[in-house]
Amino acid sequence: MIRINLLPVEEIKRRNKDKKELTAAICAVGLFLVVLTLVGAMKVMAIKGLKSDLTDLQGKQNQFNMRLKEIKKLEEEKELLLTRIGVIEQLKSSSTMTVHVLDDVATRTPPDRIWLTDLSQSGNQVQLGGISLDNQTVAKYMVDLEGSPFMHNLVLIKSDMKKYANRDLKAFIITSSMVNPGQQEQDPASSQ
Repeated sequence: MIRINLLPVEEIKRRNKDKKELTAAICAVGLFLVVLTLVGAMKVMAIKGLKSDLTDLQGKQNQFNMRLKEIKKLEEEKELLLTRIGVIEQLKSSSTMTVHVLDDVATRTPPDRIWLTDLSQSGNQVQLGGISLDNQTVAKYMVDLEGSPFMHNLVLIKSDMKKYANRDLKAFIITSSMVNPGQQEQDPASSQ
């Protein structure tokens, strides 16, 4: 007996093969879409993490900026205080120096031959005005004042003959620079 297969076997095989290929292609596209979705989701999560890190870093930056402003303010206050301290130290030094100059002038002035009529200070300049018996007394007085560690560069500005109580006396004006001996010793050392 002859059997005749009227079913299109080749056609069915080809269709089955096409179905398998189509199924494989759909699975491949589906797998590609799943992988693409997973990669996209991972990137979105990474972006969210980076945004969160950026927000945290900006918050920290703001805190550091506030601290920097505080530090700058404190440095400015420190500079102001150091300036004030320097002025106070200078005033203290100047006031003690004035006391020493006055003490030296008082101890070096002979009470029976010279009488001071004026003593003034402007900055570190001192001006002495007075009356003496003669020019030699004024010259000796200037030599005595030059022995003071606080007075330098003595200059006789004026010397006139004046009548006081029916006597001819010498009126004089002497100027001098006040120098702090402690600073004078430090200046040469700092220049070396």
